[in-house]
Amino acid sequence: MLRIISLIFKTYRMKTGLKIRLLFVFFTLACTVNAQIYRLEVGYNNPVRLGSNVSSIYFNGIKLGGTAEIDMKNNFSLLTGVLYNFVYSYKVQNYPSLAAVKYETQGLFMNFPVHVNYSYPISKTIRAFGFAGPTLNLGLYQNLKITSTQTYLPSNPLYVKPRTIDVYNGNDPVYQLNRLNLQLGGGGGVQWKKYQIKAGYDFGLNNLNKIDTNKLYQGGWYVSLSYSF
Repeated sequence: MLRIISLIFKTYRMKTGLKIRLLFVFFTLACTVNAQIYRLEVGYNNPVRLGSNVSSIYFNGIKLGGTAEIDMKNNFSLLTGVLYNFVYSYKVQNYPSLAAVKYETQGLFMNFPVHVNYSYPISKTIRAFGFAGPTLNLGLYQNLKITSTQTYLPSNPLYVKPRTIDVYNGNDPVYQLNRLNLQLGGGGGVQWKKYQIKAGYDFGLNNLNKIDTNKLYQGGWYVSLSYSF
């Protein structure tokens, strides 16, 4: 624990974005050390990226990882962990003369939740629970492939250049996103013995757009099943 605290103080000399990411990681590790319950979790997630003056992009994906729960008083507990999210999106924009532009996106995110959980016992083996709190969503990889059947000249305002883009590390003039996505959300579920099923929704809080003043936010809902050991 002392080693973790020492590392936290060292991050104050780093850039703000990196500080936040590392502080969440260190906080998650510190909580995991003191946890009473560990769970494996798998589920489906449906993130959406939306904003002004742009069309929304919906993803489908799976989440997989582990969580740790620290028991507090009066049926309250603190839940944290690390969850990987593998997502995919396919979108078609139609144009006149049967022309179309196809957008295919694949991504990998990591979630670091810090949720306050309240549970209510219904019987000896069944509990209902609700939770709320922040989640740090960190983009590891997001690749966008654009293909087109357009016949417009590049000088035409409707022209879209076919290309493949790494939206986190590239220098594309249209698509550049921040990796750090701070979210706030909540949800609920039911626990039976060592099994839990839950659903929730996260709202994106910070602008992901690095190009211009058009703001982009990413949130979404999810449902998952977990097993404690």
